[in-house]
Amino acid sequence: MVNAKQQKYQKSLMIVLVTVFALIAIGGLVRSTGSGMGCPDWPKCFGQLIPPTDISQLPADYKERYAVANRTIADFSAVHTWIEYINRLFGVWTGIAVLILSYFSFSYKSEKPNIFWGSQLALFLVILNGWLGSKVVATHLSPGIITLHMVLAILLIFVLQHLKHLTYGVEFISNNPNVKKYKNILWLILIMSFLQVVLGTQVREQIDHITNNEPNLAKSNWLGRLDYVFYIHRSFSAALLIGIFYVLRKLVEEFKENALIQKLSMSIALILIAEIAAGVILAYFSFPAIVQPLHLLLAVFLVSYLYELIVVLSKRELEKA
Repeated sequence: MVNAKQQKYQKSLMIVLVTVFALIAIGGLVRSTGSGMGCPDWPKCFGQLIPPTDISQLPADYKERYAVANRTIADFSAVHTWIEYINRLFGVWTGIAVLILSYFSFSYKSEKPNIFWGSQLALFLVILNGWLGSKVVATHLSPGIITLHMVLAILLIFVLQHLKHLTYGVEFISNNPNVKKYKNILWLILIMSFLQVVLGTQVREQIDHITNNEPNLAKSNWLGRLDYVFYIHRSFSAALLIGIFYVLRKLVEEFKENALIQKLSMSIALILIAEIAAGVILAYFSFPAIVQPLHLLLAVFLVSYLYELIVVLSKRELEKA
């Protein structure tokens, strides 16, 4: 029987999950619109708590005054500034939401310490990633830091998904002897998918480099400027497609009686199809800005659902033991 604080924890956990996914989507929008330096200082924006909406609100030498890493910033854009500002506001809200989650987790400290410590880990990851976000600005969008920023966000998703199943429990009873085999295959696929997200982030970094160095280059020519990382990323997707659909087909066939496995498998299949379709649109239709954050968000959903499926199968192993 859960008490009032534990009920609040469960509600807070779902709010945090939705918030983190939304923050990742907004972060993708920041990247796709080139708004990463919309606010060149941190935590303020052009030295103000509420950013300007017009260039007349800035000093004449604002480009030099707010130079970052010895580089003069680009011309002021109210759209870029406010997209980045909204991203930061969402980041603050995420921090507050996880702090509340951490507070409510004390109700589990003696009964289920894994939930308590997992919540503290989530809080640590949010604080660390918030600090890393400031370094993204301070280093003028350093590629390595941006990639690490994304990796930490995905690790946070994994922690939250694990907490969800620790909190709500998993109803999965099966005598199928292949559970461990499929779980191990899924771990391999998850690692490959995780690497695929990292490769995708590096492709995006290359596009940023192209647009910064050749701002007048037509979008249709971006693909020709990308190096081997893009081709590895593209080829890797075919291997993942085959691997994921193979294991999903096996799971659907062998666990027909389990609604949760069926639901997760179908969700992963649909997400994967949408993700590959978005990738094809990006590659062959000149990288439309609206598809870029969608491609990233779908990739995060994919690894999240894969991890959730592993957690479900792991729960079965614990019950068997």
